[in-house]
Amino acid sequence: MKLKAIQTALVVVLAVGIFGFGVYRYFPVIFGDTVYPLDYVDQINSCADNFGLDKPLLAALILKESGFNPRAVSRAGAMGLTQLMPLTAKGINQRVFDGKYSDYFDPETNICMGAAHLAGLMGTYNGDVTAALIAYNGGDGAARRYLAARDTSVLVTETRLYAPKILAAREAYASLYADKFTPPKAEFKMPDGTSSGSSGGSAFSTPTPIIKVEVQKQSDKTNAFWKGFIKDAFARFISK
Repeated sequence: MKLKAIQTALVVVLAVGIFGFGVYRYFPVIFGDTVYPLDYVDQINSCADNFGLDKPLLAALILKESGFNPRAVSRAGAMGLTQLMPLTAKGINQRVFDGKYSDYFDPETNICMGAAHLAGLMGTYNGDVTAALIAYNGGDGAARRYLAARDTSVLVTETRLYAPKILAAREAYASLYADKFTPPKAEFKMPDGTSSGSSGGSAFSTPTPIIKVEVQKQSDKTNAFWKGFIKDAFARFISK
């Protein structure tokens, strides 16, 4: 009887182990592009290159802002893929693009204006990606409070969790779509100082070094996916 119980327990442990390994190994392959979709990749590559942005970072921002819905409109009136407020979009259109855009919901237009806005914020905060993302979500006042305290606890919950969500999703995008993003022209560094994938540079200077987005082995790709996925889930559902 005791031997049978041990055998049953071993079978259960083995089954759970096989199932767990299967989920770990194949979930990113089967469901990765559902959890982290990537549309408008040509526009992301082009606009990121124009403004010196990390391409996985821009993709992650679009995911969290609009879920890649080009017609998205927030309750506050933010528009399109990168969820720009009308006055912000109008100002960027005039300052950066000489007023050439008229349809702020057009995917390429919206992505390029969002890229210009984020790149400008990166320049304002000397390449501090966390401060730039906080300002993107909560405005300059929120970014200044963070920089003064060097602590996100001074921010409202939505803004406090915004940068971690974007940066976690960025890691997943860098691992899943290394073959989709065109080669980087500039470098990018994560807030913790680690270096990981990058993208283009030009109109705005974003002094943040990073190594290329290159994930060659499947094991590396899987590990990077789960690292980003777990951080993303933590930022969304656990951090308070």
